[in-house]
Amino acid sequence: MSYKTIISAEDLIKNIDNNEFIIFDCRCDINNTSYGIDQYTEGHIPNAIFVDIDTDLADKKTSTSGRHPLPDSAILVEKLCNWGMSNTKQVIIYDDAGGAFASRMWWILKWLGHEKTALLNGGLGAYMATGGKLTTEITVHEKTSFEVSINDSMHVTLQEVEDAQYRMDKLIMDARSKERYLGIKDMVDPVAGHIPGAISHPLGTNLDKTGCFKSAEELKLQFSKILGDTKSEDIISMCGSGITACHNILAMEIAGIRNVRLYVGSWSEWITSKSRPIATI
Repeated sequence: MSYKTIISAEDLIKNIDNNEFIIFDCRCDINNTSYGIDQYTEGHIPNAIFVDIDTDLADKKTSTSGRHPLPDSAILVEKLCNWGMSNTKQVIIYDDAGGAFASRMWWILKWLGHEKTALLNGGLGAYMATGGKLTTEITVHEKTSFEVSINDSMHVTLQEVEDAQYRMDKLIMDARSKERYLGIKDMVDPVAGHIPGAISHPLGTNLDKTGCFKSAEELKLQFSKILGDTKSEDIISMCGSGITACHNILAMEIAGIRNVRLYVGSWSEWITSKSRPIATI
């Protein structure tokens, strides 16, 4: 069996020593760049490898890009090979934030053409609650070969977003908090507000009270109310910098809504030019 969206903590624990599984720790705090590696060093799921959202899963920011441009694929593939990744491996990714950060790696690996990729549902909390143990041992695998097939149709250009703004057959979905979307306060980016025409769907809406994704049926009903008859390929998912927008894409995939595209630059790219319109409350 292969996992392509999420995996339960129970199923991960059963396969914790499965050589065909490879586990990545994507813990992150946008206000503390050392949080992820510090937490990993203190304790992580056995056999897990730490991946840095800022330096491994993104390229350096430029004056006209968002905060997290797509990584250089050749550099990332080299890292993946050094970590022991291969085309046959079942990838499991986790964080401690409901998948807010791990979903970026899920999307990145799909972009590289690797479908056998799943988030740990409920993250580290679910793993611990199920009886999982942590280790401080650093994971090292033999270097492998990993062939990729990049799918750039999975993301949109800035021009496509500008064109989609007021189109009735297009839909831009913003994963940021209501506070940031409405322009009340933005603790991350220097300009508050949202792209005119975009709808708000905070990523937390995808989770239940335990921090796990809602069922496929619940998610399908939830999205049907806001998507209407919009075709999945006409939906653009965005956030602050193309990280948490992947959470909405994953949630829609769980619901059977596939081929939703990512606006990588997202809000942090949109505001690099004063000529672009901004909406608030």
